[in-house]
Amino acid sequence: MKKLAVLVIHGIEVDDPGLYDTALRLLRQHFGEHAPSAPGNALVVETVSWASVVEGAERDFLARQSPPEAEDYWKSLYDGVRAVNKGRESALVPLMLRMMRPSLRGMDLRYPGLRWLIVHFVGDIIAYQSNPADPDVYTDIHRKVAEALGRLRARAGDDAPLCVISHSLGSVIASNYFYDLQARRLDGRDIIESSVLAAQGDSPLERGETLSRFYTLGTPMALWSLRYRNSALDRPVQVPAPELEQHHPGLGGEWLNFHDDDDVFAWPLQPLSDAYHDLVEDRAVSLKGPLFSWTPLVHPFYWSDDSVMGPIGESLAEAWEQLGAVEPGPPVAA
Repeated sequence: MKKLAVLVIHGIEVDDPGLYDTALRLLRQHFGEHAPSAPGNALVVETVSWASVVEGAERDFLARQSPPEAEDYWKSLYDGVRAVNKGRESALVPLMLRMMRPSLRGMDLRYPGLRWLIVHFVGDIIAYQSNPADPDVYTDIHRKVAEALGRLRARAGDDAPLCVISHSLGSVIASNYFYDLQARRLDGRDIIESSVLAAQGDSPLERGETLSRFYTLGTPMALWSLRYRNSALDRPVQVPAPELEQHHPGLGGEWLNFHDDDDVFAWPLQPLSDAYHDLVEDRAVSLKGPLFSWTPLVHPFYWSDDSVMGPIGESLAEAWEQLGAVEPGPPVAA
C-alpha cells in the first residue's frame, strides 16, 4: 500500500514529550479532509526531538549561576513553555510575567527569567553551530535525524516519498542534513561526520533520494547567509531530490516556506538568490489568536494554526493521490 513518510523537526525548544501533539492532530485532520479515501496509515510520521542534546548542558550552566532553591522557578518556566507548545496563546501571559521577575533570592544577576530564555533559546543556536574542533552537538543532533529516518524506513518502506516539516531552527537543521547528504551523493564531498554516517541507513529514503516535499515554518534560515558573505547562494538543498524521479516517476515536489510578517525570526527565502527564488514558494500567513497575533510573539504558533497546517495537509493529500496515479500497477498476466 502506498505511504508517505513524514519527518517533523522542531526548532528552538525545551525538552517536551507533548511538543508535537497539536501539530500532528491538525496534520492528520487536514490530510483526511483532502484525502478522505486514504487509510489511517497513509501518513507515516516520525518526529525528531533533539532538545535533549543541549538541555543538560544548559541546565548545568544555570545551576552554576544560581542557588539550589532556584530550581522551582526554572521548573515553572519549563512548564510554561510546554503549555504554550500545546497551542494555548493565553499561556504566554503567565509565562511572560514569570520571566519578567526582576530578581531571585540568592542570585546576584538581574532578570533571571530572561536569562533562562537566552540560555535555552539563543543557547540552542550557539550550540548547534558546526565546530570542527568539537562537533559533538552538531553531530548528536544530526544523529537524531538519522535515527528518525531509520524508524521511518522501517514503517513506511525503503523508498517511500519523504516529506519534511520543520520549524524555526529545525528548518536550518533539516536543510543542513539533506544538503550534506546531497553533497556526498552528487559531488562526492566527504563532509558528514563518521558517527552520523554510522547511524545512516542505506535505503533510498535514508539517503534522502526520495525527498519530495519540504515545509519550513518561521525559518531564520536567511540569516545564515550572513556566514557566507563571499559565497554565491546558488546551492540550496534540492527539492525534490534529483533521484526522486527514478523512484517515483512524475511525483515531483515542492518547497513551501511559511512566514508571518509579524514574526521577526521568520524571513522569506526567495530574495536570497536566483536559485532560492526558483526553488522556494514563500507563503505569507497571518497566524490567528486574540492576544499576540499582531506581535513577534506569534513565532511558537505555526504548529497549531490552521493557516499553516491546512495547506500542508492539503499538499500531502495531493502528493498521496498523485503517488497512486503514478505508481505502476501489478503486472498483467499474458
